[in-house]
Amino acid sequence: MTNSYLLIVRAGDRSLHPEWLAGRREWDLHISYFGDSEQPYPLGTGVTLSREKGPKWLGLRDCIAGHGEFLSRYSHIGFPDDDLACDTNAWNTAFRVLDEIGADLGQPALDPRSFYSYDITLRRAGLKYRETDFVEQMCPIFRVGFLREIMPTWSLNNSSWGLDMAWRQMAAREGRKLAIVDAACVLHTRAIGKGTLYNAGNMKGRTPEEEYRALLAAFGISDTSRHTLRAVALDGKTVSQGLNRHLRWAGLRRTWRAWLGTERIG
Repeated sequence: MTNSYLLIVRAGDRSLHPEWLAGRREWDLHISYFGDSEQPYPLGTGVTLSREKGPKWLGLRDCIAGHGEFLSRYSHIGFPDDDLACDTNAWNTAFRVLDEIGADLGQPALDPRSFYSYDITLRRAGLKYRETDFVEQMCPIFRVGFLREIMPTWSLNNSSWGLDMAWRQMAAREGRKLAIVDAACVLHTRAIGKGTLYNAGNMKGRTPEEEYRALLAAFGISDTSRHTLRAVALDGKTVSQGLNRHLRWAGLRRTWRAWLGTERIG
């Protein structure tokens, strides 16, 4: 059977993607490798590799340019960072739910122990998914129609900071559906903004913060708040706003307890 879902991981030599492959996959994997090893990872059925240097999204731009067939072969393509710990089923579930609800852009939720930037991305226990007005660029999954529209943004800066805000604005303008899948959970294991893709050679003399401010200015974005628009429980029922707020604060309390009782992951 041919899979209609694809993950393209920008992988270095410490990539965690091999653990994603242990179970029965409903998706294919392409490794966009930015390291220097001759044979960095074993390949197999549904796993391919190409070599692209540079920052994450500029490398992905070059990867897609060399593999245009991806855009016609697959209905959904995800672009996860290589420092996400999870099993095969997390990605199976994320793809399946996003396809089922007709989301144009989505992501799996983050385990509360993760290094994270935005509370909205943390998993809410008891929920299947949340419709939101924001999806982070750490592990986005696009329906290919919307992917084609946002691809020009990949060339706007080197750090990729602020791209997700640009996608949010484009999605809102076109009435696109965004979602975070709480039934699928991944653990972000490394500190934000500290990876090798942020080295001086890739950044060309600018800081991620400078690029972020410049991109927001270019798109005229002043409101960077993020919101849950609708929450759906595991049984498929819509969760009331009051209960949704309760789940949010319960999630924050669980996160705090996890940070107190667990060593930072690094």
